[in-house]
Amino acid sequence: MKTSLLSIALLMTSIAFGQAPKLYIHIVSHNEPNENLQTTLKYAKAKANILQLANIVNSKNVRWNLQTSDGFVIGALNDQATTGTNIFKTLANPPYNDNIEIDPRQKNMGGRNIADQWYLLDSLGANPTTHLGGCIYYTTNPNDQPIDWEQYRNPIIGNIYGNTWQCSIITGAGSSNHKNDLNDFGIFKPDTATNFYHHNPAKNLWCMGTGCAPVLDSLDDEQAIIDLIQGQVDSIQNGLWPSNKFYVTRIMTNQREYGPLFFQKISKVIDSLNLIPSSKLQWATVSEVFTAFQAWQITSGLDHSQWLCGQTTTTGLTEEKNLNYFTIYPNPSSGNYILNFADNINHQIKIYDLMGRLIQFKIINGNDIINLSNQADGLYILKVDEKIVKKIIKE
Repeated sequence: MKTSLLSIALLMTSIAFGQAPKLYIHIVSHNEPNENLQTTLKYAKAKANILQLANIVNSKNVRWNLQTSDGFVIGALNDQATTGTNIFKTLANPPYNDNIEIDPRQKNMGGRNIADQWYLLDSLGANPTTHLGGCIYYTTNPNDQPIDWEQYRNPIIGNIYGNTWQCSIITGAGSSNHKNDLNDFGIFKPDTATNFYHHNPAKNLWCMGTGCAPVLDSLDDEQAIIDLIQGQVDSIQNGLWPSNKFYVTRIMTNQREYGPLFFQKISKVIDSLNLIPSSKLQWATVSEVFTAFQAWQITSGLDHSQWLCGQTTTTGLTEEKNLNYFTIYPNPSSGNYILNFADNINHQIKIYDLMGRLIQFKIINGNDIINLSNQADGLYILKVDEKIVKKIIKE
């Protein structure tokens, strides 16, 4: 039997020693400085939409990290001066505060930096975090969008208010025009601007991944997002992704898309994902995810986790070359595969696609045929009795 570093031993470990890891998930929202949310009418509309999403999030017991630029914050300051309250204070108090976190963004106007943004949010009673709500880690146009995350290793002094803000976690490591965003399911400490994905335990700044970072707006296919996340859960639970990793993803949204159709779509996504047991998919804010990650560090003995969107372990699966009781042929095939067992006992057969979805299950005694004619060409995974794994090629 031949093995590799990314071998099926990962799968067997999860079978032998307990449950596969869960996938953590949260909703993230952005607004932009050029949306003029400081004006009375635009702020009022944005406030109503945010409150509607907050009620959805609260009623369905999911998690949301609201990451805001300063236009919306200035609008809230005007609201506070007029009415004595504001949207951020509302969200930071019951019944919403168990489900929602408020993170500052570095995209601001009027000479304000992220420390100033945090100061204003704090003055509004928002209980803001020290998470960085998005940054540029990769760029092809440094004059227009320079790499900006390394400055946050050190305390930031507010340009306007002189307060000190220290970043704890980078979220949303992006790129110019979002052409090469870092879509990773893990949590690690980036090394340098030119070696971002190398984990350096000596550094002081954590980066939290976004998974494949699906974006939901009023025109997107919400079912595709449901299927994507379900497939990721299946990949973890069925052993197609390593059991010694920590996994986190998010659903990205933008406030400008909020309206009746968006709320209908996000409700459908949440309701569908809530059908997945919390032992497999867990809603958690950025802070809650990081707390879970710290617990995982202790139980796993590992200090970081990295797993890229689209990465698979299939190239490292153990291949049985000379089984004396089991054969499958032809392989590759256009659809039909013959299975022969030398013994006369029942064997459990499962076929998975590369997203981890179970597409066929049967019990075989002796000889039988697996028919994949109705499946797309490509690579599939055959599991026999939860012990043997073979790659099946359909062409």
